[in-house]
Amino acid sequence: MTIIGIDMFNLITQEHRMIRDAVRKLFNSLQAKDTERRQLDKVRIDGATVGRALGELGLFDTGADDIAMTSAQVQASVAIESGAAALPFPVLEALTTHALAMGRCTTTVSAGATRTLSSANYSQPDFPMLRDGRLDGVARLVPFVHLADHVVINAWRGGEMELVEVRLNDPNLTREARATVEPDYPLEDLRFDGAAATPLAEGAQANGALDGFLQQRTALLAAAEIAGACRSMVAMTREYLLLRTQFGQVLGANQSLKHALADNHVRVEAMMASIDYAAAAMDADDVDAEAAIFAAKHFAGRAGKAIADSTLQMHGAIGYTMEFPLHLLMRRVHRLTTSYGSNRTQADRLFDIFQRGCVND
Repeated sequence: MTIIGIDMFNLITQEHRMIRDAVRKLFNSLQAKDTERRQLDKVRIDGATVGRALGELGLFDTGADDIAMTSAQVQASVAIESGAAALPFPVLEALTTHALAMGRCTTTVSAGATRTLSSANYSQPDFPMLRDGRLDGVARLVPFVHLADHVVINAWRGGEMELVEVRLNDPNLTREARATVEPDYPLEDLRFDGAAATPLAEGAQANGALDGFLQQRTALLAAAEIAGACRSMVAMTREYLLLRTQFGQVLGANQSLKHALADNHVRVEAMMASIDYAAAAMDADDVDAEAAIFAAKHFAGRAGKAIADSTLQMHGAIGYTMEFPLHLLMRRVHRLTTSYGSNRTQADRLFDIFQRGCVND
């Protein structure tokens, strides 16, 4: 590894820029349709519409030449734009499970299937139990079950952790809706009473590698979505401060608001930098990748909450209204901060990594 800033990885290529620009254009178009529906019909754009549009862009293609679309850098770029638009579709879960299915599983998986994940912060004893191919237990906080064919979860089998997938139309599976801070992002608990489960890997080593990948990719994409949402909140706040007037001048002329907005902009840029580095490190299989990813998620969670609170304060009372779109972004940030590894979870993971490093040294 070389000094940061001396192109230690191939951080941004021309291909990455082209993909990022195409994804941004698509999300801007979908967001415009969503805004129109919210204003005219008081409803959001349908999640299936978002999923089809992303599929038509080629993000979920399964050909041999499409493996590059599952790289951490490409998927982080997509997640950033997804967070910026805050549309009702499980982009993080769809990207992660697509990357799992594209060559990382050591068993045969259903090609072209739509999958979702549990976003809960589990302790290992809470995993469902797998016996003779049948699953018993509960998977909590699974998003957009109605749009998926399968759910991917961790399970215990014979004292070892195993990653499995379960068909969501299994008759031995029941669903229970959960309350959530982001009502446009529906979550459900899934109860398994002997549901058939298919392992995604064989052997403890393969399952450990798959679980490690799942932890890292979900944390990275959650951080990226938070960064995208924060970018939109800062841009929205800047526009509001330049348009809103009080006592004969725009609110943006107030020096304290300028400084607060500048601080938020710096936080967003720092988030973006940490995510770019973490994604490039993951693609390069660098020794720092695991720590970089968990640090990026930890920083995004802390900075994201600070940005959400600050931008809401700068909007004043209008920031609390359902008609104003700021709340959509704030809800996304607050939900993702506690999903796929809370701040405490990421701090514990970083401590374990540093402790292992000290022992190895």
